[in-house]
Amino acid sequence: MKQLRISKHFGLSLFSLLILLLCSGIVQAGDLPKVIDKTNCSQYKDLLIPAMYRAVERGDYVITPGKINFKYKHMDSFLAASAKNVGKFDVTPEGDLIDKRTGKYPENIYGYPFPAVDLKDPKAGEKIIYNFDFQRYRFIASREHIYISWIDKKREERYIQGVDQRLYMNGRPPGQEIKNPDEVLYYQFQNVMEPMSVKGTNTLSYIYMDARQDSNYAYVPAIRRIRQTGATSKSDPYMGSDSWMDTNYMWDGKDRNMKWKYVGETTILVPFTSPNMIPVQELPDGRMARAYPHTGTHIKLGYEDPNWKGASWAPMNIIYVPRKVWVVEQMPKDPYYNWGLHVNYIDQETYTIWYKEVFEKSGDFRTWVTTLLHYSET
Repeated sequence: MKQLRISKHFGLSLFSLLILLLCSGIVQAGDLPKVIDKTNCSQYKDLLIPAMYRAVERGDYVITPGKINFKYKHMDSFLAASAKNVGKFDVTPEGDLIDKRTGKYPENIYGYPFPAVDLKDPKAGEKIIYNFDFQRYRFIASREHIYISWIDKKREERYIQGVDQRLYMNGRPPGQEIKNPDEVLYYQFQNVMEPMSVKGTNTLSYIYMDARQDSNYAYVPAIRRIRQTGATSKSDPYMGSDSWMDTNYMWDGKDRNMKWKYVGETTILVPFTSPNMIPVQELPDGRMARAYPHTGTHIKLGYEDPNWKGASWAPMNIIYVPRKVWVVEQMPKDPYYNWGLHVNYIDQETYTIWYKEVFEKSGDFRTWVTTLLHYSET
């Protein structure tokens, strides 16, 4: 039976809230309590990233450990293709991915470009993040629901709703390659559909394979004008929220614009929105009809539970599973980028970025972002 595994990611800024659209390691879910909260979190501090630990310690957040009833990994054909890529690719001193034979960005890669990362390699951080990129590009194209919600202490104050559409020109499976004379890595189009006050606000981006900076355009219906924006505009607050476009999928910027550094590995508790695999339907034209573990526009949040005593933005009905991760830091090269250090916690098996901690240029902590994930197959 043909299988397609789909991992649905929700990026979530845990101050203003952005909803964008097996356990491994020594620690097992059975070794953990039913709840980790402010009364016992000090015993499990090593399993929580620093920002999450502080939230639990304050009483804003509660962790509910559990187990998932499926093996969370990528499909066998993707992993087999990855194994064939050993030794084919490298990263330049500037941070660009290249084919060793040509010295240029590869026309198409299917699978991880670096299936066996040597953690002693000074380029380990760059290679890990390129693996993160290409496990995402395998989707070929996507149309994602976007829901951005501003949450105060008691309720949803306002929201923005729309769609994010992408066409990936690289990372495509064999037989799915398409002509790409402009050497575009992927195209991205975002359309705001609600509320009426901002309906029709659009952004269009061309993300290039080579050293060219991305081409970004924005249409604002209130002034009926299209304007081109600079590369660092993707670090500007999106529609006035606490998130920015580079936080889509946890990281959506140009890799060469950052300095990447592998700093270690650990085991942490990561979130799944359902303990079960969620079947999806393959449509006659080859598209996959998404299935979600929740009803409505978003997962249940703290302010929607009258008995909840924690933060209003805290996600409900989440299970947390131990996973081994690599810790990779990124630092912007451009002095005009709005933020400083980012710390990423990246799954060692699937290269999912589970968490990101972001700091101001001054070094002060700014915010943290988490992936809320569910798993689907056909």
